[in-house]
Amino acid sequence: MLEKRVKISPRFLAVFFVLGALVSQASSADPDSSSLHVLFLGHASPHHNSNLYYPILREALNAKCVDFEYATTVDSLNTENLKKFDAVLLYANHGKISPEQFSALNEFVESGHGFVPVHCASACFGNSPDFIRLVGGRFKSHKSGVFRASVVQPNHPVMVGFSEFETWDETYVHADHNPQGRTILMERVEADVREPWTWVREQGKGRVFYTASGHDERTWNDLGFQKLLFNGIVWSVGESRRAEWELMRKK
Repeated sequence: MLEKRVKISPRFLAVFFVLGALVSQASSADPDSSSLHVLFLGHASPHHNSNLYYPILREALNAKCVDFEYATTVDSLNTENLKKFDAVLLYANHGKISPEQFSALNEFVESGHGFVPVHCASACFGNSPDFIRLVGGRFKSHKSGVFRASVVQPNHPVMVGFSEFETWDETYVHADHNPQGRTILMERVEADVREPWTWVREQGKGRVFYTASGHDERTWNDLGFQKLLFNGIVWSVGESRRAEWELMRKK
């Protein structure tokens, strides 16, 4: 049987390849790029109750296109899992981190992603000096009281649209400060003491945002605190990811 040949016009081929390219482009696009994806790493302990405070933040920021996945074990800090996220928020009292887990977190940050340690996170992983340097300081001691931390860098992007808030909280004092790449945004002023309270760091291509606020629901329910964490998360993911996210939100 003779093979039947079909003649295809060059114009048809051109249209075919253009349509193919468009389909390929659409299939490779990230359907979730309109939201920032954050791993919230908490713990199972009722002290610094992340199980209670995580839903408060999720409800507050979901409406602003920030999505969360919640975990309570350090096993979530692995390279494969972290590929899903733009930032990691840590609020927990985990004592130890393995070299492999720290390496995954550190590479995640240095490759251009965000790390947001909150309050007790500065007391985590005391077995790792590198983790302490990544955060920028370590919890040393505290008392408690009602106070208002003072903004000292009002022109920093994290401070845009933010207003100082007064709340009951633990009055953290820090040690093992790492000033390299660090900018202090807020201080807790007590008599003649000015304690670094909220700061940012840049490490590699990535960014770290830390605040000592956040002991219990009195702070987590505060709109000012929620705004601070929102600004910190958005800043931490970097300019390119932020611009993409803002563009997708407008569509």
